[in-house]
Amino acid sequence: MDGLRLVFPPAATAIVLMALWNLIKLLLPASYAPALTGGILLGYVMYDCTHYHLHHAKPNGGLHYQLKRFHMNHHFRNQDKGFGITTTFWDRLFGTLPLPTSAKKVTD
Repeated sequence: MDGLRLVFPPAATAIVLMALWNLIKLLLPASYAPALTGGILLGYVMYDCTHYHLHHAKPNGGLHYQLKRFHMNHHFRNQDKGFGITTTFWDRLFGTLPLPTSAKKVTD
């Protein structure tokens, strides 16, 4: 609930990334580590940018409005459900989809 901290701290990200790098090198050939770690980092940065955008953008309607509404419901109505940022796929898979009243427009 801290409005100034909407992304994971960079120092903590670096620590997690180094552990992930070493795990990848341990489990796979070392030549795979740069590409796989880079892909994971890119995906994470895209996720964090989308999360930040949903908190600060003021969409007039359409998909962005629905995504923001869904995400704000997660933060301010039911923090135990609705973890998806760009889709409800994982919430459906893990049974964390909110009740239809709080997510009606996103899941229709």
